This record gives sequence, C-alpha cells and structure tokens, in this order.
Amino acid sequence: MTILDTLPATINSAFKSLFYDAVMTVDVPQDSPDPADPLPPVPTPYPCKAIVEAYSDYFRKSGLVGAKDRRVLILAKSVAVKPAPGMRVTIQNVTFTIQDVSTDPATAVWECRGTM
Repeated sequence: MTILDTLPATINSAFKSLFYDAVMTVDVPQDSPDPADPLPPVPTPYPCKAIVEAYSDYFRKSGLVGAKDRRVLILAKSVAVKPAPGMRVTIQNVTFTIQDVSTDPATAVWECRGTM
C-alpha cells in the first residue's frame, strides 16, 4: 500500500466541509422488449460533494473553453460512480453537463469541464 492509496480518503475528509452538496445524474438505459423501440433512459441521481470554478481569461480568449464552461471539481470518495461525458452535475441549483473528465494521480478529485 502506498500513500496514493490512502490519499483520496484523506482529501475527502479534509475538504468535504468546503465543497457543496451536489447531485450527479446518470442516464441509465432501460431494457426494452422491442429493440426497434427503445425505452428512454432513467435519470439516476448520485449525491456528491463538488465546487465550481470559472476558467481564466487565458482559457476563454484562446478558445480552449466556451463562455458557459466551468471547472467542476468533485471529491472522488463522495460519489459512487466515475464521472463521464454526458452526465450532469447540479450544484446550488445550477446544472452542468460534463464535457471532459480528468483526475489527479491518486484519483482524489475529479476535474470536469461542465457546460451550463
């Protein structure tokens, strides 16, 4: 066991009071009796702890991110699923659709580019 194995729990414990309560919504496909007529996916909520940051002017002016893009940081130990593009995160009544996901080497925090 290395320090990277215990770091996610340590980071979660240290920062969970600074992050907001949030909900990650995953659209789970349903089994359809008729493959030609699929059923709509079921939105499934997962509670988590997250914060939102604006991107710097450098990122915006260089075209790396859009005007409605924000950096959404999610404590990895606070959510039961791995974030992926297309999922949604709602923080303080604002919903962000995840576009990109990255993490640190210990997988303590998910860094997502979310669009309002």
